[in-house]
Amino acid sequence: MEYIYIPILIKTTAQMLPYKSLIQVDRNASVTLHIQVCNSFISLITNGTLQPADILPSSRVLAELIGINRNTVKLAYEELISQGWAESVERKGVFVLSKLPIRSKATMPDAGKNNNRKEAFTWVNNFKDALPDVNLQNTALAIDDGFPDVRLAPVDVLMREYRSISRRFHGRSFLKYGSSKGSEHLRDAICNYLSNSRGLVVSTENIIITKGSQMGIYLAAQLLLTPNDTVAVGVSNYFSADDTFRHTGANLLRIPVDHNGMDVNHLEDVLKHKKIKAVYVIPHHHFPTTVTMSMERRLKLLNLAKEYHFAIIEDDYDFDFHYDNKPYLPLASIDHNHNVIYIGSISKTFAPALRIGFMTGPLPFIDAAASLRQLIDKQGDTLLEEAFAVLFDDGEMERHFRKSLKIYKQRRNLFCDILKSDFNDVIDFKVPEGGLGIWANFDEGIDLIKMPQEALKKGLYISNGSFYKNESFFANALRLGFASLKENEMIEALDILKKVIH
Repeated sequence: MEYIYIPILIKTTAQMLPYKSLIQVDRNASVTLHIQVCNSFISLITNGTLQPADILPSSRVLAELIGINRNTVKLAYEELISQGWAESVERKGVFVLSKLPIRSKATMPDAGKNNNRKEAFTWVNNFKDALPDVNLQNTALAIDDGFPDVRLAPVDVLMREYRSISRRFHGRSFLKYGSSKGSEHLRDAICNYLSNSRGLVVSTENIIITKGSQMGIYLAAQLLLTPNDTVAVGVSNYFSADDTFRHTGANLLRIPVDHNGMDVNHLEDVLKHKKIKAVYVIPHHHFPTTVTMSMERRLKLLNLAKEYHFAIIEDDYDFDFHYDNKPYLPLASIDHNHNVIYIGSISKTFAPALRIGFMTGPLPFIDAAASLRQLIDKQGDTLLEEAFAVLFDDGEMERHFRKSLKIYKQRRNLFCDILKSDFNDVIDFKVPEGGLGIWANFDEGIDLIKMPQEALKKGLYISNGSFYKNESFFANALRLGFASLKENEMIEALDILKKVIH
């Protein structure tokens, strides 16, 4: 029997495409020209413009169309073939690989129209209520909610140590995988730091280095809470902590906060008839109101934790900045029953973008946190952690804290003086004993949504207070940060605010 070979019909419509506009090359780009051409063809194939078995223009024609050397086109075609996007048919030319699956041509939704486009895959958004972050890196003049002045941080010293460590022979070992608990050197340094500054004595193994206090809150929440557990938080509270607890499926129980901090007597009444898994508290400078929890309430909270077997998550994000008297010791420093998980931050006292925090607690709990951390971040930046450890060892961090404390106190005093003299009729506040911000209650006649919009038109960023509100707390109030503003900047910022309000 004689077999007759019938060739497959080759489509040629692709030759009519406007390749001169579809394939653009940049002679100044770091990517070679033939790779640029190759990538352009890949895009045309993946978006459905070119289909399987479509013929590509000859190397001579394409070279003339886009103004490059013919050999460059040949190299591009060879690259396409080697990657499996095209095939060469003898005496016919180069074609899109016929075995490729057919792709529908990509379409762009019409701007301004309500497109009911079906999502490509299903997913769950449990963060619908989470507020977007504000990018303060692009903001010239801002009254933030209480951040450090990064210009005071000895960043040059830190980077010098970073480079020095990376150049040393033994420093190269820090580029390998290390402990998920973080640099042992930094954990040792923080042990000494906590002992000297807070009277908190812990071992190196009882500390995990985190990417700021927020990671510590997340790790603690994931380990402590399961769906339908109850976590007690303040009526006014750190919004991101609330969101973190909700993400575990836990229920938030709001406890009143007054001028002495969380109302522990109210908490005790609740505990008599309700099981609570954990209490989240910011006793030093409560967020957002800046109030300090009294020693009487601290001791009672520890007694309740022992009696009812719940964990205390102590967020101590700005312990180092207290101006008028010696700060209270943290709950963790006087906890003899090991109920307290203590979370601190170097980012909040040094520079927010340098993500270094820490968490302490019972050894089995910290070991579990290290195991969980491996699932989301493996480990931190060991070189950066080692550099920070050197700054602690050399006393640079202590000098930074002393210098900053003096400057921030002066700025606090000036800020409060201006508020008293120029805003006495519209802002009610108490001079904070510490921290980097002031809790300011605005007159009810001031629209805190509209006010920041008008301020921004005059070059001043200020928040609208949404971050501080929740289902139980909606005061017409803002945290006004003073620490990041120099004297002249402060005067300018408050002058703009005054004009907007009045």
